[in-house]
Amino acid sequence: MTRVIIYSGKGGTGKTTISAATAAVLSQAGWRTLVISSDPAHSLADVLNVPLSREQPVALSPGLYGLEIDTIYEWRRNLGGFQQFISSTYSNRGVDRSTATELANQPGLDEILALQRVMLEAKSGQWDAVVLDTAPTGNTLRLLAYPELIIGGTAGKKFLRAYRGISNLARPFKRDLPNDRFFEEVSVLMQRMEDLSAFLLGPQVSIRLVLNPEKLPLLETRRAYTFLNLYGLLLDAIVINKILPRRADLGAYFDYWVTMQQNYIAEIEASFVPTPLFKTILQESEPIGIASLAKVGQATFGEINPGDVLYEERPIWVEQWNDDNESGQYDLCLRLPFLETEVVDVERNGTDLTIMIGTVRRCISLPRILFNCTIGSHRYEDGVLRLEFREEIVSTTMEPESAPEDVRVEAA
Repeated sequence: MTRVIIYSGKGGTGKTTISAATAAVLSQAGWRTLVISSDPAHSLADVLNVPLSREQPVALSPGLYGLEIDTIYEWRRNLGGFQQFISSTYSNRGVDRSTATELANQPGLDEILALQRVMLEAKSGQWDAVVLDTAPTGNTLRLLAYPELIIGGTAGKKFLRAYRGISNLARPFKRDLPNDRFFEEVSVLMQRMEDLSAFLLGPQVSIRLVLNPEKLPLLETRRAYTFLNLYGLLLDAIVINKILPRRADLGAYFDYWVTMQQNYIAEIEASFVPTPLFKTILQESEPIGIASLAKVGQATFGEINPGDVLYEERPIWVEQWNDDNESGQYDLCLRLPFLETEVVDVERNGTDLTIMIGTVRRCISLPRILFNCTIGSHRYEDGVLRLEFREEIVSTTMEPESAPEDVRVEAA
């Protein structure tokens, strides 16, 4: 099977450089590798210093190819009828044609079409590895984790069938109804969405998060980490990029930044253990071109093959359980081995949960399903810490709770 590696993270952390560096190392190891950018503000061609195409992969070096996905091109190739119907509907209601065309690009479908192109390339049999550089957006993570939201799942299919039947009957009497091409394209899209969901959960696909040793990237990476693990996506590595070197000649100004980064690196290591972490020192010059990128990849991964699945356990997940007469009860589960005699302190502040075990402190972001739940008791079973949550209906007139919930429990 084609190995698929998806890099994500906050904008400006160096995802494009790490993606291209990974692809360069894999190609030099004999893997036929395709590196793809799905970021609308493409910089992959700039990093590689080679023009790329939106239609066909471009050969960059022996075994290495590049592609920049143009979602407008993908729209026209896959959903031309869908786009034409939406655009004409807006135009018929007095919206300017150019504006109507822009409005026809439905939110979220850009990323979906990009992921679909990745899936098609991965299933083509041409590549040993596909490396994807994603856009710096939270929507990318949501679409990675939950693509069926776009089509509404089974209910969406039933609605589409009913709407198609009504449209066929009413079309002779009303102009602004979709034609058969529209329904055929949407049906194909829905089927591909199902295929995409299964593809992303496959054992050959993993996500890697790139961050800098700074506060904001750390907070965003924590949220992404929780989200990806919650929905069953395989997160197999984290890359800390742009680390300042310890050098006496940098002076007192840089001493402050080096010390600050080292403190954040320690916090990153504590937050994401046991997920493998890789560190990249800030280069003395911009890593432009395949040769420079390969050096970055070699310095980052060392003797480890970046094409391997580097970690396979999913350490955070949610289990739902219900009594006969109750609903909305969940366990937030964290795999924490060797926790036999320690005392666990848990404190909730809004949508964040801080867990302290002895002198180790970890902050995670709650998934949305637990936002309106109150935290209950905790228990520790077979190396898994289970935090109980119960859903409650909050009145719109109630003020949000500001006081943190603080629970202390002895580990079993």
